[in-house]
Amino acid sequence: SDVGKWSVCYTEEETCRMIEGVSIVTDSDGNATTLRAGDHFVIPKGFEGTWEVIVPTRKLYAIYEASH
Repeated sequence: SDVGKWSVCYTEEETCRMIEGVSIVTDSDGNATTLRAGDHFVIPKGFEGTWEVIVPTRKLYAIYEASH
């Protein structure tokens, strides 16, 4: 992703590994987490907040959404 800031609302669970760049993920309560190349993390289903790309970012990710 290029530099910018987006509101996000996850209906799925996403597991990620940052390949390059720097991003800040902030939840709806204002808790911010800075993510850098090499970081592994999971964004849980139902997460709401913002994703801000500070330095152009690449990530590997897998999405899990349960079927009904």
